[in-house]
Amino acid sequence: MRNLAAVLAGAAISLAAPIAVMAEAPGFVFSQDKLERRAGPPELPRGAEVAMLFGDPSQGGPFILRMRAPKGYKIGPHKHSGMETMSVLSGAVRYGQGAKLDPSAEKTLSAGGFAATPAEVGHWLSFDDDTVIQVTGVGPWEHHLS
Repeated sequence: MRNLAAVLAGAAISLAAPIAVMAEAPGFVFSQDKLERRAGPPELPRGAEVAMLFGDPSQGGPFILRMRAPKGYKIGPHKHSGMETMSVLSGAVRYGQGAKLDPSAEKTLSAGGFAATPAEVGHWLSFDDDTVIQVTGVGPWEHHLS
C-alpha cells in the first residue's frame, strides 16, 4: 500500500509541474493534425514515431510526448532516471514491470489505460495493435537497459 501511495504522490508531482509551468507562461494550443512526428530516439527500436507536446526530456523540467508504435513493436526491459506516466490513447499495449521480461507479469492496457512507473524501476512494452501512447515525466530523463 505504501508503494501505491508513493506512485500516486509521484504522479501528482509529475503532473502538477507542467500545470504550474503553463500557468506562468503563455499557453499554446494545437490540433492533432498539426503534431510534428519524428523517428523515435536512437535508444528505441526503429519503427516508432514521437511528437513532443511540451518540454524536452533531455533538459530539466516537465515534458509530454506522444508515441505512435506499429502493431508488433516491442520495447525491451529498461528503466528511466525519473518517474514515467503513460496513458494509452488508442490501440493496446502489454505492459510489465521488473528487471527481466516476464510475460506472466504483463497487463494489457487498451485505450484509456494508464501506468505509472517509479524512477529506476524496470519495465517493458509490447504493442498488440497500431497504438498511440502519451508519456509524461520530468527531465533530464535518461533511458537505460535494466
